[in-house]
Amino acid sequence: YEIALVQYREKMHSDLPPTLLRGYVQLETLVNFNVSEHFPLESANLDGTSTVISINNLPVYAVTKPHYLGPTIVAEKNRPVRIKFYNLLPSGAGGNLFIPVDTTVMGSGMTAQGHTAMEMMDPMMIDPQNPMCNEGGEMKAQLVADGLCYAENRATLHLHGGISPWISDGTPHQWITPADQTTPYPQGVSVSPVPDMGDSGNPNDGVMTFYYTNQQSARLMFYHDHAWGITRLNVYAGEAAPYIITDATEQSLLSQGLIPGAESTIPLVIQDKTFVPAKAQLAAQDETWDMDRWGGPGNLWLPHVYSPAQNPGDASGVNQFGRWAYGPWFWPPTLSVEHGPVPNPYYDPVCNPDVEWCEPPLMPGVPYNSMGMEAFMDTPVVNGAVYPSLTVEPKSYRFRILNAANDRFFNLSIYKAVDANGNPCDPANSTPAPESTGVTCTEVMLNPDEVAAALLDPTIFPTPVAGTEGPNWIQIGTEGGFLPAPAVIPAHPTTWVNDPTVFNAGNVDQHSLLIGPAERADVIVDFSAFAGQTLILYNDAPAAFPARDPRYDYYTGNGDYTETGGAPSTLPGYGPNTRTVMQIKVAAATPAPAFNLTALESAFMAASLGGLGIFESGQHPIIVGQGEYNSAYGTSFPINGPENGTVQIFDTSLTFKTLLGDTLTMPLQPKQIQDEMGEAFDPEYGRMSGFLGLETPNAQAGMQNMLLYGFVMPPTEVLKGIELPAGVELSPIASTDDGSQIWKITHNGVDTHPIHFHLYDVQLINRVGWDGIIRKPDPNELGWKDTVRISPLEDTIVALRPLVPSVPWDLPNSVRLLDPSMPEGSLLGMGMVTFDPSGEPVQVYNRYINFGWEYVWHCHILSHEEMDMMRPVVVAVAPRAPSSLVATVVGNGNNKRVDLIWQDNSLNETQFTVQRAASSSGPWTILATLPSEVTTYTDPIGNTNQTFAYRVIASNTVGDTDEYPAPSIGFPVVTKDSPPSNTVTVGTVQLLPPSAPSNLTATFQSGPQILLSWTDKANNETGFVIERSVGAGAFTSLITVGPRNNTGSVSYTDTNVSAGTVYSYRVAAVNLAGLSAYTNTATASIPAPPAAPSPVTATAVRQGNSARVTLIWTNVADETGYTIERATNSAFTANVVTSTVGANTTTFTTGNVPRNAFFYFRVRAFNGAGVSAWANATPFPIRTP
Repeated sequence: YEIALVQYREKMHSDLPPTLLRGYVQLETLVNFNVSEHFPLESANLDGTSTVISINNLPVYAVTKPHYLGPTIVAEKNRPVRIKFYNLLPSGAGGNLFIPVDTTVMGSGMTAQGHTAMEMMDPMMIDPQNPMCNEGGEMKAQLVADGLCYAENRATLHLHGGISPWISDGTPHQWITPADQTTPYPQGVSVSPVPDMGDSGNPNDGVMTFYYTNQQSARLMFYHDHAWGITRLNVYAGEAAPYIITDATEQSLLSQGLIPGAESTIPLVIQDKTFVPAKAQLAAQDETWDMDRWGGPGNLWLPHVYSPAQNPGDASGVNQFGRWAYGPWFWPPTLSVEHGPVPNPYYDPVCNPDVEWCEPPLMPGVPYNSMGMEAFMDTPVVNGAVYPSLTVEPKSYRFRILNAANDRFFNLSIYKAVDANGNPCDPANSTPAPESTGVTCTEVMLNPDEVAAALLDPTIFPTPVAGTEGPNWIQIGTEGGFLPAPAVIPAHPTTWVNDPTVFNAGNVDQHSLLIGPAERADVIVDFSAFAGQTLILYNDAPAAFPARDPRYDYYTGNGDYTETGGAPSTLPGYGPNTRTVMQIKVAAATPAPAFNLTALESAFMAASLGGLGIFESGQHPIIVGQGEYNSAYGTSFPINGPENGTVQIFDTSLTFKTLLGDTLTMPLQPKQIQDEMGEAFDPEYGRMSGFLGLETPNAQAGMQNMLLYGFVMPPTEVLKGIELPAGVELSPIASTDDGSQIWKITHNGVDTHPIHFHLYDVQLINRVGWDGIIRKPDPNELGWKDTVRISPLEDTIVALRPLVPSVPWDLPNSVRLLDPSMPEGSLLGMGMVTFDPSGEPVQVYNRYINFGWEYVWHCHILSHEEMDMMRPVVVAVAPRAPSSLVATVVGNGNNKRVDLIWQDNSLNETQFTVQRAASSSGPWTILATLPSEVTTYTDPIGNTNQTFAYRVIASNTVGDTDEYPAPSIGFPVVTKDSPPSNTVTVGTVQLLPPSAPSNLTATFQSGPQILLSWTDKANNETGFVIERSVGAGAFTSLITVGPRNNTGSVSYTDTNVSAGTVYSYRVAAVNLAGLSAYTNTATASIPAPPAAPSPVTATAVRQGNSARVTLIWTNVADETGYTIERATNSAFTANVVTSTVGANTTTFTTGNVPRNAFFYFRVRAFNGAGVSAWANATPFPIRTP
């Protein structure tokens, strides 16, 4: 397909003028010419004019007129889709966005050139509240042309939920600008063309190619923009469209009539928007809106002022118009921010705050044009229509629902509509009373007592009157495809956890069809019992989520919040209203038979249970076995008890059953989310922010446990890709080292975040509160998901398998600067302390990193994503094997050598490893590691005719390989190796394995440690392999030590031992020909440390002008002595005196000590294995007489 991005206008409601938008169209080509409507494309300009779009001076035609959320792409499983994407947005000043752009957001403002120029400027000329790139019009166009600022017409395509090769994932650095855009930065640093699509890679042609594999099950996805720093703006402007994959499993349900067919399937893409009102209203509500720059009535409105929740200039400390916390006025204060509070130019020192409201002396020093932490709008939009009405027949329909809102959650129910008199809109009410708008049946009957009470107390949450519920949802799928079983979800208002003894009190508890941003729901609704009735698609999800701000809860009869920065009360039939999303009119016709839920549930059951095995046959096998999947697989996983597949709050690993019947134990990878001011904030201005990161290893109370990272910091999620041959389906997990991982995501914040994972779906294992209460997934969260809701004060556990798609060509790695907007070598982090994964502070400089196959994970509240709640994910993919290895023996005598040369077949290797053995069967030793550009090696073998075999392996090491100063461990890396090349052999004399060593002994020593000694019987070994068995376990390699040819006695000390353990050892000599026979087995035991010598009693007696203290304790077994400590404080840090006595001693008397003084005594036993715990003497302390 050829898809273009254009700027156009569309009328979204009869009461609105046309809205300026950006969106996708399918271009006319020779292939689709016969079905094309031949629509000539024009760019709609902000001033109301339009400009003809041309390519190479020829007009461009679209298949259809540009329409919001179009075109929808329908694909088949395993049949790739190729897209040639054209950025046909206006260029120059016309390419500036028509909504406010906060150019201090990462990647949206200054380029590397811009930062360099800024460093050379006079600081007095720099205005942090009006950054250089914040200019509009021609001035901004010139800054872009000069390379100082990034353009605002950048765009890309991200197939959300797609298993795509990294070059086609549409990650933040894979954007392009229009062909006629003047800029030194015409495309992102990670743009890479699809190899076989004729894409020259010309950065100035305004074209990019994408390859979508569709190697996944039937599901609804969507493609949308993901350009660095302006994702939220581009998506809000309209850059999103549905993408559907179908497969044989879905077709079997359709062909048997188990789910509604295409004629009864309706997509519902739900968003929220706010539109610029008339000039008079705008002047009263947002006098800072620039209509010349951002558009007038009917265009999109976006918040653009950072309104702090605090006001130190008010006696209450509160800003009644505020929404977000401000760091310098928070606790602990963000004193390290680059730009703090500034004098308020509107402050009037004469103003008397006891008489009138007065401007405070200080205000936040944030940009005048600033984004907030969220942007909750006041008008729902469905499929591009504002407050639409849908007419259906009294039968069952399938709805494919997508929450494509930037930041708002939706809790969707269906309720019966009422007329202006409060009467149900049903066949008994033949002439429903219209609202003052003339439109009927637009309202849901809310509990009148709750509505009245909410006028006095905004924290009260009005709910629909019981008994007005419409049909249930029957959910059959999510964004990850079909569920293990259908989930029946009745209408239900939002409730919150209100038990104060539960640690996550305040989180959302009960709900109906809850869909966070980017989540999808595949549902069936049976209208057969509602013929002739009018229903309302109703939403009552809080905004923010879960901490509801009543100013963002727009419903009929709500309070007037104009005095606190909100809207007036909503009148019946009018907006703003975010609860009444869509009207549904059910035709007064003969109803169809009720939907056969029983037949559908039977079809989802495993084939072994008599069903069609919908989940079993159509979905990737789950990772962690849980009882909730038994009906889908015919398994008997436990629901409760041990190995039930859930994680406790204190667990660091999970032991679980697999579909193969095995029991596996996998470590939990500790991840972190934080969005609370004081810990996660914008280091430049002190605004609220959110971060992803890590928990420190072995997190514990009283310690620093959070390691938070911005998007430009070195990658910490470095995965080993799972690679399968083309056409081979993923098998159930069989080992813990195939690249699969389990993440334990700790959320120490305030918002629920819909976390989206690129490339792979995840299995939601469970949630667990910090108080230990386990919350299993809702029935409609089982199976696979690409977006998971993660709530505060809980840990959310997900399992993942990074399956790499099979593609028909080799791909290079993504190698780029950590922060492409900064000069190379710059110190990153804006002065904030950065920690490595072990918790050690490090300094990170802007440098090139091998991101392998680069993806991201991030919050899909798009405002959060661009306030730095996004992290790179690095996937290691093995290089293709080298081939055509040739060995040539050259030279004579001691100058004899073997020249090797091979063919490099890979685009992503980072090094080659040359290996040698005495025969083609190994064992192999490493001769050399060579840079990726080197394909030759010379082995100086000397004057010998010995046989040598050679092979070469390509390796790909991804991640941050930089070495940080000790004690830092640096950041994680992963290496994947290719298969070996062909093997070549030279020489004629076969090398023999060495003779076996003998007389192995193992002796326990203090430390604890074990001394090994043996006799060398060979003269040709290259080393000794020491193997160890712990207890009754199998022998494993411990270490290989160097050779000692013909030297007789050899020794090695094993210090990696534990008390109370028995160790067995054996040793073999080794050379290129292999291992010798093993020695005898020698065994040694490490005794346990002794027990504490408790009780210890202390007695003090006078000794002239001094005193002495005698201690008596119980003798314990297996000790070799006792240590006695005396101090003058209980922490034993003051005036400490230490004494030691021999084995079996049970008493100790001090020398002379001062009288009338307090002393603390303690005793512990020791032996070669360690020490016991201290035993405090009684009394503690003792006072000398």
